Parts: sequence; C-alpha cells; structure tokens
Amino acid sequence: MSLKATLFVSLLVVGGVDTHAQIPGAVAGEVAIVLREGQADYCLDFQGRGRNSTPRPSDIMLRLPVRLRYQNHRSDTIYLPHAYQWLWRMLVPGQNEPTILRNARIGAPDVKSLLALSRPEAGPFWVIAGEKDASTTAPNLSVLKYKDTVEDNDTVLIPVLDRSSGLDLRGKTVQIAMTRDFRSIPPNVVETLNEKWKDYGIVWAQVVESDTLTLRIPEQPLTRNCNSPTKIN
Repeated sequence: MSLKATLFVSLLVVGGVDTHAQIPGAVAGEVAIVLREGQADYCLDFQGRGRNSTPRPSDIMLRLPVRLRYQNHRSDTIYLPHAYQWLWRMLVPGQNEPTILRNARIGAPDVKSLLALSRPEAGPFWVIAGEKDASTTAPNLSVLKYKDTVEDNDTVLIPVLDRSSGLDLRGKTVQIAMTRDFRSIPPNVVETLNEKWKDYGIVWAQVVESDTLTLRIPEQPLTRNCNSPTKIN
C-alpha cells in the first residue's frame, strides 16, 4: 500500500474523520494562528505512519514540531472550545491540490455541563483577552505568554521519501498550513452561553486558518532513527 493510501486509511480509522471534507473559512481577522517551526527531525524507520504499516529504513519522514500562537483581534475576551477539528495540509510544487497530512478531531463538548455553568471555566475553554479589553471580570483560565495571545503546540509528520510510491521531496520547497474548526458547540448553545456570559466575553465557535509555513527540504537531509536519541551522520 502506498504512503498516501496508508495515511488516508489510518487517519480514517484513528480520527474518524472524512479527509475530503471541506471546512468553510473563518470570520476574517477576528482570530489568527501564527505558526513557528521548531527543530526538524528527518526520521529513518519512523513508526508513526499507521498501526499496520511496515517502516523501511530507506524511507524518510520529517517530524516537525510547530508552535501555534493564537491572536485575538477582537476588542473583547474570547473563549475557544477545547473540542475542535484540525487539518494539516501540504502544497507541493507541481500539484494542483494539497496533500492532507492530518485530519482529526479532539474532544467532545458536554453541552449539558456547559449550560449549567454560571461563568466560563478552564476545563472546556482557552481564554484570550481582547486587544482593548480592560474588563477585570474575565476569569484567567490559561496562561497568556504574550499579550492578547495564547500558545499551543503540535507536531506535523511530512513524508519526504517513500520509495514504494515514488514520492521524493528532497531538494523541494513545500508549504504547510493548518485549519482549526471550533464549531463543536451547536450554534443555539453558543447563543445561549454568550447571552448568559456577556459580562465575561464571548464563546468563539468559528473556523480559523493559520498562516503558511514554507519549508525547504534539504537535498541530503541529516537523518536519524527517531526511536534513538543518537544522530546518524
């Protein structure tokens, strides 16, 4: 089975998500996600492709830690649901359609419990203060590392060399981006919560698109067995 097919099947099984689903765009400008790449690992014999895949030492998988910095461009505090759907995609030169790298869901909101809350709480939400919000009523639900922002981390797996399918990205420049869909809470519930919590801010249950990371894949990546802490020269 090709790498592309393996990724497709494994994500369907693990994430339970249709990888061809279209996710509408966000409300422009209200919330942004800025991506910052970490230390890349070019992995040999990487065992993260799928439960039934057989890793081959001659193939290469890029494991890229990414920091996501959320920015709230509204004037009021927003509450982002912890339950969301996320999608990583990659655009390769010469391809008209992006390659889906990951598409999955995390968490599921307990609507009954949310409606019982008198004010937002840390369990179901991240909080991001607004640009001009001087209110002291908004509860401090998470650590804000920078003004008007909150951070999250993820790891992107990018197939660089897969000999069985003929895929070879060595020496090429690719672009990756993320979509996060926070519409896990039904619209009528969001409306009820926002009326109930109007003194604290708003529940922002929309879709947000990240900026784009451009990556240059080396022609001869320094690879290692990612199950071992020792670099292979």
